Amino acid sequence: MANPARIAIIGECMVELYQDQKSLYKQTFGGDTFNCSVYLKRTFKKAQVEYITVLGKDALSKKMLKFFHDENLKTTYVDTLEDKNPGLYIINTKNGERSFSYWRGEAAAKDLFLTSSLDKMSEDLLNFDMIYFSAITLAIMSEEGRNNMFRILKKARSLGVKVAFDSNYRPRLYKNSDEARKIYNQAIHYCDVFLPSIDDEKELWGELDTYTVIEKAKEAGCSEIVIKCGPEDIVYYENGFTKTIKTKQIKNIVDSTSAGDSFNGGYLASRLKGKSIEKSIKAAKKLASKVIMYKGAIMPKEKNA
Repeated sequence: MANPARIAIIGECMVELYQDQKSLYKQTFGGDTFNCSVYLKRTFKKAQVEYITVLGKDALSKKMLKFFHDENLKTTYVDTLEDKNPGLYIINTKNGERSFSYWRGEAAAKDLFLTSSLDKMSEDLLNFDMIYFSAITLAIMSEEGRNNMFRILKKARSLGVKVAFDSNYRPRLYKNSDEARKIYNQAIHYCDVFLPSIDDEKELWGELDTYTVIEKAKEAGCSEIVIKCGPEDIVYYENGFTKTIKTKQIKNIVDSTSAGDSFNGGYLASRLKGKSIEKSIKAAKKLASKVIMYKGAIMPKEKNA
């Protein structure tokens, strides 16, 4: 019997607060790559999904680690630091669209690829099937941490590990857009699967179209590109072909938090199971359309079935 697929997902999980009732906040957890890891694991139960981050030793970090395990994520490479805490965000929603307030100045995840698991990761990640990270992962890391990660990605990829990247752009995490572009240009050269949204690409690079995004990613060495183009269209590229898939626009959205992350998780799960790009996109869109009907990043487990 073939070994189960092994996926390493790198990034930051944060403490999440959202308004459950008029004046009460519910506390849970979320973060772009973390959300992706949860939905990937829920969609592909046989896969081994490692979530790689750094936590503190405080009560919320311990609660967060338990949440990882409740979602059946592996935490082999999660290090904990004495004097750090997880970041926190509050979701503000209006007519289903979300905005966030953040507190992440001293977040432990900023020390990614600088802590004691680095040597182990440098060896072990070479044996995974896929490594996934986002531009938010890159933005919170130090330059030294990023360079350590890039070294591992380069070697892993040369040994056949697929690398997937979502160019989730958050301007407030960078000194300026030039710094963001420089880091992005480094990262994309280590990737096989590129999962951007057209909105993020436009915000970072100015006015451009899907053709330009695809050409740039192809030149960098990406072989599979899936662009989320707002509520209806998905454009993908594979093996010399570009195609647009029309999807149904969802009305009466409750909370759009994690729409793109759940899409990525569902898409990668489906691809790792051997499904075609087109089937994977449709399955991912179906999952995302469920997620946005619930408050918070992670919808109740029983609703995922």
